Amino acid sequence: MQVLVNNKTASASEIVASALHDNCRGVLVGERTFGKGLIQSVFELRDGSGVVVTIGKYVTPNHMDINGNGIEPDYGSFPAWNDVTQHLSQCNMHRQG
Repeated sequence: MQVLVNNKTASASEIVASALHDNCRGVLVGERTFGKGLIQSVFELRDGSGVVVTIGKYVTPNHMDINGNGIEPDYGSFPAWNDVTQHLSQCNMHRQG
């Protein structure tokens, strides 16, 4: 699978892309992702104002913190299918051994 990413790929879509990548199910193609890795909640205060509190952060299955960093794709443009299969095969061997 080839997963298209760019600088507007953020938050949950970065997690999905990284899960496919880190589990050797797909290669990332395009540009570095945005790097939105925080989970935040907004709490309204009595005076009508609010406060945003960070309650968690996203990390990839390989435990990479994406916040502020984004994810660098494997390829800048569409690779040949042989390159994709070779990349995924090497990924699987690396995970097993």
